Amino acid sequence: MARIILVSGTGGSGKTTVAAATALAASRRGLRTLVLSFDLSHGLSAAMGVERPLFSGPRGVPVGVNDHLSFHEVDVGEELRRGWNEGQGGLAALVDGGLERVNAGEVAMTAEAAHVVMLLRLGESLREQQHDLVIVDCPSTRTALQLLNTVPAMSWYARKQQAPAQPGRRARLLAASLHGADASLEVRDRLNAVDALLHDPEVTTLRLVTTADTVSGQEAQRAYTYFSLLGLAVDCVVINRLEPEAADAGSDRVKAQQAQLEKLQAAFSSLLLLKVPHQATEVVGEKPLEVFAEQLYQGEDPVRLTAPQPALGIRKDAVDAYSLEVRLPFVAKSEVELFRRGAEFVIQVGAVRRNVVLPRMIALLPTSGARMEGDRLIVSFQKERGV
Repeated sequence: MARIILVSGTGGSGKTTVAAATALAASRRGLRTLVLSFDLSHGLSAAMGVERPLFSGPRGVPVGVNDHLSFHEVDVGEELRRGWNEGQGGLAALVDGGLERVNAGEVAMTAEAAHVVMLLRLGESLREQQHDLVIVDCPSTRTALQLLNTVPAMSWYARKQQAPAQPGRRARLLAASLHGADASLEVRDRLNAVDALLHDPEVTTLRLVTTADTVSGQEAQRAYTYFSLLGLAVDCVVINRLEPEAADAGSDRVKAQQAQLEKLQAAFSSLLLLKVPHQATEVVGEKPLEVFAEQLYQGEDPVRLTAPQPALGIRKDAVDAYSLEVRLPFVAKSEVELFRRGAEFVIQVGAVRRNVVLPRMIALLPTSGARMEGDRLIVSFQKERGV
């Protein structure tokens, strides 16, 4: 199975450059590497030094860079039309659930359908087994969170669809991919398989890219919290565009950046921090990307930076006693909202919510408490004494 690296970060932080440089460095080590760009700005081709027309020419097709490296700027419309025309059940299933007259172009305009298509493309690239490493250039943080929460969100809508009340059009669109015809079952299986790989820390890690300024630093902290809440393993934080050591240490800009850098180092002390100086020229093409990658990874393996984090989840503590563990950095217990609906346990921090479907063995037990231990939320489920 190919290794997966997700690269996300604040807009303008240089995440596409980090994705491209990481891919090039890995390919130089002989790894068959593919970069999938889910960022609608499609800046990956420019970073790779490949000149393409702005609005014409081939769309949504892989482009080779060297013998071991290719990239694919995913065009949702093209992916959807291709699936529609070829009758692939994975994409055609999007028209189920009362959307019979919707055409491919219309469905491609919905965010939910676009995320489904992106995840299906990732799954297809993995099933082809032609690569040792797949790097995903994610959209900016907010959209990346929505993308990576697509399958759990669809599962929630599918469960609600089973209730007596009729779901609305939005719910039908999402749940269509999980219920009904064989095509829908195919979508469900493919999406669940991709989602399982994304949440396996042995396979997938996420790299956060930020810059040393107040706004980006705070967004990076929130992003780390939210990605952790969704169960994704973050392996490092890249702090990009630092002033070089030769810069005037007395200038207000350098002082402000140094102060913010110290805050980031303290906040992310449990993670590997990679620092990259501001580049004198544009990082476009193989040579500048090689220089950037050398400054970023200092000759170390760009794929396995740290040992995989142990997956958190449900553990058995004793007879009829279980715990659910979720990593929640930077969060106080008072900032966590918890509630339970039968076999579904809901955790919400800020604007992001995670719905955990409890296994049957736990769903029968009452919730006995919740506490924070360091950066982990631990929720206990235990049979009441004498019952």
